[in-house]
Amino acid sequence: MIEFLKILFLSEFVLLTPEPITIDGQHEFRLTESVEALNYNARINIDVTSMVDEFLGTGVVEELDILSEKFPKGSVEVHLIESSAGDKITLKNLGYSTSKNSMDLSLKYPKNAELGRSYDTIIIQSNVLLKEVVIGWANSK
Repeated sequence: MIEFLKILFLSEFVLLTPEPITIDGQHEFRLTESVEALNYNARINIDVTSMVDEFLGTGVVEELDILSEKFPKGSVEVHLIESSAGDKITLKNLGYSTSKNSMDLSLKYPKNAELGRSYDTIIIQSNVLLKEVVIGWANSK
């Protein structure tokens, strides 16, 4: 019940990139306000629609196949850092989603990591060029 109330009142989506950016290798975000993992649905979302928009509307199965082909498992990693304690959590499990208007990558908070931690630095590493992407931190579905 407490987790439900936290999600209801504290869930958030923090847009890390007000404008689309390109990441060639690595990009570091030093946050003015830290983000927190309230539950194990917390995740980084990377909207890659601009890179694959010609495939929108081809059907969910084909869109997911395109995402997994262009962004294979292991090609993107996210590090969440709590600077004051020096703690770092790595998000490696790359997932894919699609909707009528977007195609996204997501990296979920690991189930073996402690909830309720705050992070003030996010580092995204990619061995695939991420061109004109929009990135956000989400805390619930």
